[in-house]
Amino acid sequence: MLERERHRIILNLVEDRSVVSVTELVELLVASEATIRRDIAAMADRGEVRRVRGGAEALRPRHQAHLGAVHFATEERVCFAEKRAIARAAAGLLEVGDSVVINGGTTTYRLVEFLGELKLDILTNSFSLASELMQDNRHRITIPGGTIYPQQNIVLSPFDHDTTKHFWGRVLLTGCYGLNSFGMMETDPLIVQAQIKLLECAEKLVILADSRKLRQRSSMVVAPLSRITTVITDSGAAAEDLEVLRSAGIETIVVEPDEAGAEPVGKGLLHVA
Repeated sequence: MLERERHRIILNLVEDRSVVSVTELVELLVASEATIRRDIAAMADRGEVRRVRGGAEALRPRHQAHLGAVHFATEERVCFAEKRAIARAAAGLLEVGDSVVINGGTTTYRLVEFLGELKLDILTNSFSLASELMQDNRHRITIPGGTIYPQQNIVLSPFDHDTTKHFWGRVLLTGCYGLNSFGMMETDPLIVQAQIKLLECAEKLVILADSRKLRQRSSMVVAPLSRITTVITDSGAAAEDLEVLRSAGIETIVVEPDEAGAEPVGKGLLHVA
C-alpha cells in the first residue's frame, strides 16, 4: 500500500474514533510498527493528527456515540484483491434460486459482481449491497428494519422483532472482525446482536475472512467454531491458523488474491479441506 493511501486511511480512522492505537493500525494496514509510527509522525508534523503515547489522536476529538467498527470506505480499500477472490469463491457455493442471508461488510459487498443469473432470495442488512442489487431485477431483496449507519453502510436494529424473524436462508454469508479458536468475533455490541439474529434464520454459516482476520482478536464472540460450516480465506493465512479451523471440522477454502479484472466464478481456487 502506498504511503499516501495509508495516511488517508489513518486520518479517516482518527477522525472517526478520536484515538487509534499503533497496534490497531498495524493489523488493519498490514504494515510494520516502525512504518506506522513514521506515518503518524509525518502526519503530526503536517498538523493532521496529534501524536499520543501508543497511537494518534484527532485534533478535534468527537464525542458522539458511533459503532466500534471501521468505516466502509476505509476498510474497502484494504486487501481488495483478497476480498474479491474470497467473494468469487463464496458465490460459487450458491445455487440458482437460493435463499441467502448476507451480512453487510466490505468483503460481502464484493459479491455483487458474481451473483449473476442466480436469481436469489436475499435478506441483507447491507444498504450498499441492496442498492446495487436492486438495479438488477434478477433477485428479490429484503432489508430488516432499523437505523442506517452510513459510515458502515449497514442497517441495524436493537429490537428483537423485525424482518429477520420471518426469513429463512440456506446459508448466511458474513465477514467478521476476527476468527480464531474461540470462534467468530466482532467489536461492537450492536453489531454482535444483529449478527446473532441473522444466524438464527440461517441453516449454514459461511465466513468470508481475509487472512488478517485470522490474527485479530476481540472480547465479543458471535458464534463458536461448532456453528461455522465453511471459512473462505486467502493464501496469506498461516498454516497454524488454518489447522485450528480444519481440526474443528470446518470446510476451509483458500484462494489466491485476485489481481485481475472480472473472471468466471471458480478461478483462483487454491485448496479445499
